[in-house]
Amino acid sequence: MNKTNKRSIKIGVSLLLFLSLLFIGWVLVVRPKILKLDTSPLLKKETSYYPVTIESCGEPITFESAPKRALSFDTNMTEIMLALGLENKLVGYWISGVPVGAEYQEKIKNIPLISEETWPPPGMELVLSFNPDFVFGAWEYNFSEESGVTPEKLAKAGVKSYILTESCIAVGVQPSTTLESTYQDIMNLGIIFDVKDRAQALVDQMRANIADVQKTIGEVETPLRGFYYGGGADAAFSCGKYGMASKMMDAVGAKNILSDIEDDWIPKASWETIIERDPEFIMIDDTPWESAEDRIATLQSLPQLASITAIREKRFVVLPWTYILPGMEMDEGIAMLAKSLYPDRFR
Repeated sequence: MNKTNKRSIKIGVSLLLFLSLLFIGWVLVVRPKILKLDTSPLLKKETSYYPVTIESCGEPITFESAPKRALSFDTNMTEIMLALGLENKLVGYWISGVPVGAEYQEKIKNIPLISEETWPPPGMELVLSFNPDFVFGAWEYNFSEESGVTPEKLAKAGVKSYILTESCIAVGVQPSTTLESTYQDIMNLGIIFDVKDRAQALVDQMRANIADVQKTIGEVETPLRGFYYGGGADAAFSCGKYGMASKMMDAVGAKNILSDIEDDWIPKASWETIIERDPEFIMIDDTPWESAEDRIATLQSLPQLASITAIREKRFVVLPWTYILPGMEMDEGIAMLAKSLYPDRFR
């Protein structure tokens, strides 16, 4: 082998050795950096969901993490929590007399009642004895000066809260006059507890159920005049434009005769106004504290109401109490109301 060939071989071996060392260096130094750049956004996405901020009665509330010890007040709000799959977050609940639906009984069986007394709602001392970090309630349900439990007092005790939007009118904040306020409540709880997909699925299903009912109803040329009656002889317990019963009537093409009143619940609606506006049907909820049968008997016993069309024609629409509340059963209530008002269209 001549000198020229030997030199070529040496150069080739040296070049091969240099390239090998260069590749090893890239594997050891550069490649890990590339991998780190590729994976860090994924890691960041997994750990950066909180903090989140939502509005409750117009006030922003920030959550640094998902609540771990939640309390819910009354049947409809408890059912929303359970429908979202949050039973493992609930350390207590309270109802004013009506148990949660059959589909939720298994989920709630191991969650303690805050109090077995159905009215008045539990006071501040009892609420705090559960060591909660979150309370889901509503004005005139459990939040009131009478009960001593308010979002402000809870905040001072280090407990965050979320207020059912429909009840915000009690503190001068106008909610939606449509079902959107309830959908937003469900979505906000989904944000608070990081179960947004579940919340969206529930809202989508309710929207679809109600849309099916409305499609079956079709066009309504002249809205039927409706009136919600929740008891009373000297005056009527009823609902104004922000109450769920009013929203349900709107959803099926009917009209609440008291929808011009800026309130959700009306403790004492005058019979004079009701007689003058002459409802064509009366919505009545069946409750443990007063049955629908007893309420109908009261209406029929008052001689001044004899001229009202709905009473004269005995057009009473009886619904379970939870069907007229903002919550998981309102779509079933709307379907029942529609079938009562338009029976021919659902045959």
